[in-house]
Amino acid sequence: MDLRLPTHFGQGYKNPSQLARRITEPWGKDNLYCCACRSDRLDAQANNAQVSDFLCPECAERYQLKSQSKKLGGRILGSNYQKMLEAILDNRSPNFFLLHYQLPEWVVRNLSVIPRFAISPSVIIKRKPLSDTAARKHWTGYVLNVALIPDSAKIPLIIDGTERPSREVREKFARIAKIQTLKPEQRGWTLDVLRCVESLPNPFFKNDDIYAFEPELARLYPDNRHIQPKIRQQLQVLRDRGLLRQPSRGVWERV
Repeated sequence: MDLRLPTHFGQGYKNPSQLARRITEPWGKDNLYCCACRSDRLDAQANNAQVSDFLCPECAERYQLKSQSKKLGGRILGSNYQKMLEAILDNRSPNFFLLHYQLPEWVVRNLSVIPRFAISPSVIIKRKPLSDTAARKHWTGYVLNVALIPDSAKIPLIIDGTERPSREVREKFARIAKIQTLKPEQRGWTLDVLRCVESLPNPFFKNDDIYAFEPELARLYPDNRHIQPKIRQQLQVLRDRGLLRQPSRGVWERV
C-alpha cells in the first residue's frame, strides 16, 4: 500500500469532512483489497450508492470507508440510521474500513476492518433528528459504537504506519466469519458475550467469571429476565463455531 494520500483530489474543497472524503476515497480505490476473498482490488461505487463505497468484483462484499485525522476511538459518526438498520437486518450491511491519517503530512497511520457480521443493531446508536428548519429536516444519523465490538472483529491492516500481511488479515477475517451463519437479530448477544470473554485476563474461565458481566448485559438487553441462561447459551454458540473450547462442564477456553 502507498501510505501517502493523494491530496490533489482535495483541491478547491475547504470543508474538512468533504476534503477528507475527496482525498481518502481515491486512495481506497487504489490501495484497498477485499478481506473476504483473494481479490486485490475493490471497485468504487457511485456517489449515491446506499451505505457502501466499494464493491469486491469477485465475491461482491461491500465496504464503507470511515476516516479521520484523530486516532479512531470508541464512536464514529455514520450516515442514515434507518437505512443502516435495515441493511443490518437484511444482511446487506457493508464491512467498515476505519482509516486514521496524520496531518499535515496526509499519510495513513492506522487502518482496520470491521466485518459486516460483527455489526449488530445494538452497536449503531440513533442520533437526534435534524430540526424542522434544517435543509434535511427530520433526517436522522447514527453513531457506530466501536467499543461494543469484540477486539477479534477489529482487524488491523496498518498499525502505526506498518502494513500487516494480507494473508494474516484474511485469516482473522475468516475466523470471525464463523458467526455469520447466525441470523442478524441473534448476533448481538453472541458478539456481546464474545466481547466480555475477550476482556477476561485468563484464556481459561468458568461460568462464574462471565456471570460477572450480567449487570452490563442486563443494561444492553433490559427485556431479558434470564441473563445467565442466555450467557450459557451464547458460550455454546461460540464453542460450536470454534471460537471457544469447553474442556469440562462449566469451564471454557478462548481459542
